[in-house]
Amino acid sequence: MGTENGKRGISAAVLKWIAVITMLVDHFAIAVYWQLDTRVYEIYRIQRYIGRIAFPIYCFLLVEGFFHTRSVGRYIGRCFLFALLSEIPFNMAIYGRVWYPQGQNVYFTLTLGLLAAAVLRKLSGDTALRALLRLAAIAAFACLAQLLEVDYHWKGVLFIVMFYYCRRFPNWVRNVVGAAAFSYEITAPLAFIPIQLYNGKRGRQMKYLFYAIYPVHLLAYGLIRFWMNGSFGG
Repeated sequence: MGTENGKRGISAAVLKWIAVITMLVDHFAIAVYWQLDTRVYEIYRIQRYIGRIAFPIYCFLLVEGFFHTRSVGRYIGRCFLFALLSEIPFNMAIYGRVWYPQGQNVYFTLTLGLLAAAVLRKLSGDTALRALLRLAAIAAFACLAQLLEVDYHWKGVLFIVMFYYCRRFPNWVRNVVGAAAFSYEITAPLAFIPIQLYNGKRGRQMKYLFYAIYPVHLLAYGLIRFWMNGSFGG
């Protein structure tokens, strides 16, 4: 049940690099390629299709981290800190503006997902009341995600909750349920191929590098987008 700790397969570090690379391609398509006068829509769509692989992996790794971290509070705090640090770069790269309150970056989604997982664990138990409270908590966090307009909205929180509960089942159940849940994005289910290959090992971790890649690459893309659109003046 859950993740198997066999020797073969790929580590969490390799999974993270797959997520990072596909995310970089996705955001490049939005922030840079789509701003070109010579853009080709089919090439843009291919880049976006590649990018759809990233989010399922990030959700999976987030839940794995939740179950292995020494401090859930610090884990949530780190995600929230990088959510704040990433917001202006996210606005610049994705929306071409410094201030854009109608869309918040994915670190806010991950933070809400972690909070939901922490509450669900606190409310664990077999009583009907506990079950109702868990449903209410899931609905509350999904509504909050929608209200705050975080990346992936309510679906993002529910995807994280899905991985939280699927962890108690065999991997094939997780893969089938997950692929079905993400099937609205045609290439997103492909993420469950590397997820299936995960061997339960951390691999060579560069924790803060993986955290920092998100705001740093968005800032770089955002500056390029501003330059291309003449937003700096001159």
